[in-house]
Amino acid sequence: MGSDLRETLSRLELDGERLLVDLDRLGAIGADPRGGVSRVAYSVADVEGRAWVIDRMAELGMQVRRDEALNVMGRYPGREPALKPIALGSHTDTVPNGGRYDGALGVVAALACVRALHSARTELRHPVEVIDFAAEEATLGASTLGSLAMTGRLQRGGLASLAWDGRPAVAHIRDAGLDPLSLGRAVRPRRCLAAYLELHIEQGSVLEAEGVPIGVVEGIVGIRRYVATFVGQANHAGTTSMAGRRDALVMAAHFVLAVREVAVTAAIVGTVGVLRLEPGASNVIPGRVELEAEIRGLDEETLDHVEGELSGLARRLGGELKRTSAKAPARSDARLMEAVEAACRGLDLVHRRTASGAGHDAMVIGEFIPSAMIFVPSRGGISHSSDEFTEPGHCVDGGRVLLRALLELDELLDPAASLPRLVGGVPGEAGGGG
Repeated sequence: MGSDLRETLSRLELDGERLLVDLDRLGAIGADPRGGVSRVAYSVADVEGRAWVIDRMAELGMQVRRDEALNVMGRYPGREPALKPIALGSHTDTVPNGGRYDGALGVVAALACVRALHSARTELRHPVEVIDFAAEEATLGASTLGSLAMTGRLQRGGLASLAWDGRPAVAHIRDAGLDPLSLGRAVRPRRCLAAYLELHIEQGSVLEAEGVPIGVVEGIVGIRRYVATFVGQANHAGTTSMAGRRDALVMAAHFVLAVREVAVTAAIVGTVGVLRLEPGASNVIPGRVELEAEIRGLDEETLDHVEGELSGLARRLGGELKRTSAKAPARSDARLMEAVEAACRGLDLVHRRTASGAGHDAMVIGEFIPSAMIFVPSRGGISHSSDEFTEPGHCVDGGRVLLRALLELDELLDPAASLPRLVGGVPGEAGGGG
């Protein structure tokens, strides 16, 4: 640890009580009568929540702007303004009747880090930028819309889908006073930030089960989705002997069980979430079954192996497996993970490396900017629910790690080191993934 960092640490203290108050106040915006929060992207409550974030940024003397996609950005100055900012953030939109912690914790913790600097009248070498990304949840038919718009990766057809309520996605955007045709102006230069750190609840049960307060996220899993089709012979369920049946559902049943078994063996996750039967009558043997499945894992070679296993099995059962989409794993930057682990050691907090099974804005930003995430436990592994809960002490610990990691990075990164690694660069380098 350098002398500059020691001096800065001696003056800084994260106000955990204020962090929790902010979390409660933000949770009151869009509070759902059924419990939980409904700040669905581009709704009145979502816009109000972002206005609340803007007000907090202004109180901290930050330069604030809101782009054409409704992303909110606040910049706190640094001693060396020529350096690229270190960014912290997450999102404040929710699923319908969602939880108070998903995304919101990362934003209020980022504000708490800047508040610690502001209260101590301290500036780091780098400017610090807090980002509240828009439309992270897939309520408009696709997820991470704000970060995709910011990085120039929002596809033209990305707004053609229907939103969660059956209305066109563009209708929600217009309701918020935005022009869907102007989202392209939200693009920022790909090298505009030195690094991006995001604090988030785990949305799983690994940390809680092991009694570990901090997860250092190695990366966000790749997701591959498939359609498997099995064709048998529809026939009368009462007059066709069991030996003479060609039951497509029996073929598919073996495949469904195999998805679980192969995933367990490979230490990834696999799910069959949709099953369609034809003709779909109780007195008719199914003649055709189509199912939708997905696998998720952090290692591409493992995903390749599992895909091969499932494809071969489908053929042996008389069916066919087709891949419908694939999203590559997004690996966290090695230097940022080291900074988070150094922060945990400095705070005497037990930590472990883990993977994120859910997508986040860090996955999008990480393709161009060195990125990493910090996890804190979720009670019961529950998320996207009014029952979502993270212990107050864990919320504060996550904020403390975020602040300390920010200081570590401010000392570690220099102008050359702050340039993001190129996608598909030197083998073995840890950089952002797609």
